[in-house]
Amino acid sequence: MTISEQPILLDEQIIMMKKYVSFTQRKKMKKFLEYAGYFRASRYGKFLLSRAGIIDNKLKQDKLFALYNFDMNLRRLLILYCNKVEIGLKSAISNTGAIYKNDATFYLAKNNYSPSKGERDAKKRKDNIKYFAKYIKDLNEKEKKIRGDVMRYPELKEYRPGGSKVNSRLPVWATFNYIEFGTVTMMYNYLRGDIRKKILQNYFHKSKCSKSDTELVDTWLDGIRNLRNYCAHNSMLIGMTSSIVSRDAKDSPDVLPSNTNLYSRIYALKKLLSKDDANNLKKEIAKLITHTSVDIYSLKILPKDWMELFDQICDF
Repeated sequence: MTISEQPILLDEQIIMMKKYVSFTQRKKMKKFLEYAGYFRASRYGKFLLSRAGIIDNKLKQDKLFALYNFDMNLRRLLILYCNKVEIGLKSAISNTGAIYKNDATFYLAKNNYSPSKGERDAKKRKDNIKYFAKYIKDLNEKEKKIRGDVMRYPELKEYRPGGSKVNSRLPVWATFNYIEFGTVTMMYNYLRGDIRKKILQNYFHKSKCSKSDTELVDTWLDGIRNLRNYCAHNSMLIGMTSSIVSRDAKDSPDVLPSNTNLYSRIYALKKLLSKDDANNLKKEIAKLITHTSVDIYSLKILPKDWMELFDQICDF
């Protein structure tokens, strides 16, 4: 028998927050909980409590509010740069793939993919192939649904009965306007090796790319994808741990102290952003830190020398 949790009244939520921070006036905490909700607020409280010995013994509510606001502003900033990577990747895939294959709908054809991802391990190969079957089916269904949804996508009327392209599938650049970043990164993961290399050559303006290059980029894209999801769903960034971001062999091991934390996502962003965007990202993060009362470094939200490490990251 499933046991459901009982709802918690707002007055009870206020009392429960005293486990994490101290306050004498309930009004501010009540207003905060009415907006953020107890579950979300308690995540920040637990984060502060886990570091209570580092900062001080009595954590007042103002520290909680400051931490929440810093995290909110950091999400707003990082999602902007995640979106820049997303747009750049979509352009590189659609332009390169369509020209290389001379087919604007190449993304829907199974023969342009490597279902096993070239995996040598038998179990992983089997799992990859199984997942690919679901992926390519879902992708084709999404394209069909987009074409057929008159209410949501009236601008695609030429692809519907009575239109001049009624018998055509959507070109990749059109489909990319409507599908999520996760689907696009999965597409890149599964594309044939020769297409993947061509895409990187286009994206990074390189004359040659290897298989190991494509595998490195896979981890960077995955790191940025989950960072974007954290930001889009307003999840707490500080203290986050997620998928592994691999270090470029050209970089010193010191440049990437941890491959699963928040800073590792910033490392991945620098690798995939233009030089100008990467420089602006650094400046804007530094500005956020300057304008917050949160002790970013004592709380280990970012490494103390993150700016120096950031500058040492080599271009891909």
